[in-house]
Amino acid sequence: MFLRQLPADHRDAFRAMVDYAFRPTEGPDWQEQDRPLPDLFTRFGYYDAPPDEEPDPDDLRTVCGSYDFTVRIRGDWHAAGGVSAVASPPEGRRQGAVSAMLDALLEYYREEGTAFSVLWPFEYEFYRRLGWATCTNYAEASIPPEQLADSAPQPAGTFRTLDPDEDLAAIREVHETWATEALAVRRTDGWWRERTFRGWETDPYVYGWFDDEETLRGYLIYTISEGDDGRDMRVWERAFTDHEARAHLLRFCRNHDSQVETVTFTTLPEWSRPIEALPDPRAATLEIKTGPMARIVDVEAALTALSYDVRESVVLAVSDERCAWNDDTFELRVDAAGARVNRVETTPDAELDVGALSQLAVGAREAAELERTGDLTVSDATVRATLADLFPDERTYLREGF
Repeated sequence: MFLRQLPADHRDAFRAMVDYAFRPTEGPDWQEQDRPLPDLFTRFGYYDAPPDEEPDPDDLRTVCGSYDFTVRIRGDWHAAGGVSAVASPPEGRRQGAVSAMLDALLEYYREEGTAFSVLWPFEYEFYRRLGWATCTNYAEASIPPEQLADSAPQPAGTFRTLDPDEDLAAIREVHETWATEALAVRRTDGWWRERTFRGWETDPYVYGWFDDEETLRGYLIYTISEGDDGRDMRVWERAFTDHEARAHLLRFCRNHDSQVETVTFTTLPEWSRPIEALPDPRAATLEIKTGPMARIVDVEAALTALSYDVRESVVLAVSDERCAWNDDTFELRVDAAGARVNRVETTPDAELDVGALSQLAVGAREAAELERTGDLTVSDATVRATLADLFPDERTYLREGF
């Protein structure tokens, strides 16, 4: 079997597999609204046919999609393949085809020079076995709108709906000021238009707050849905340049108290404290959820590309059951010339698998935590300190859904 980019005339077969995997309750004749996919997206098929022959749609065994993301890792921008739409028909499951397809996709990423990969898992254990590891947790807070009254300032500036075409430059400026965490994605125009401003079933409202100088300083992206307990204002994104703009966005949400029973902020960083300032924090519901996963595709390329704040060296024994090119012992040396990574045959200073190394590299977990949970073994305290200096933990937050 082999992986290849999906020919245009195989898209119906691709869609049928994805629909069955993610929307089986809609039935076999359901047709999704024909909306363009973001410019970052590529469809792939895994075919049971000789690689030197033109495949037939009947040869398709599993499918997936990939987003060509650019993400912030340790202060710099790096390419990261976003794995999505992994699907197989029921008659082909439990035969290893999906795992083999993802192995092939990792080889493709490596050949393309993409050293990192991210995904939202359908099952964490499945992807952990393939080398991905959790890189972000997030919070969801449901708050009665009247509880936001104390956070709402007196009216100032103006709110108006935003147009994806006319206002995109100003929206992007606010977003880039606001989304500064590690693993933030550099959004393309296509991503803004087809993913940020559009929903799978319902397109969101987009409102912006302008100050007295008519400068956009914050925006909200949200929907209003009917639930068992009444209407819910579901805020997908609340971006602001400063505390004043943040407060006015909360005022906007509070002013929906005649329309909705709750305001739910669906994608908040884990470390945010959205209910502490409420008059009655117990009136709100706060839930911490496990988020997406990250994986190093190529250890040599990834560790060489990262920026480091210290000049140190360490020898790492990395285990990777899926990618033979990573299953080795590597010396990372950082000096005035930058970072260099070489394969070595010597006793390692530390041992870990590729999932733990991925968390360490992107800043999701620090060395001491990995050691406490048994995901990292170090030879002595000096090595522990060296790893802490090379890979300090960061506030990681991959907010994009894909």
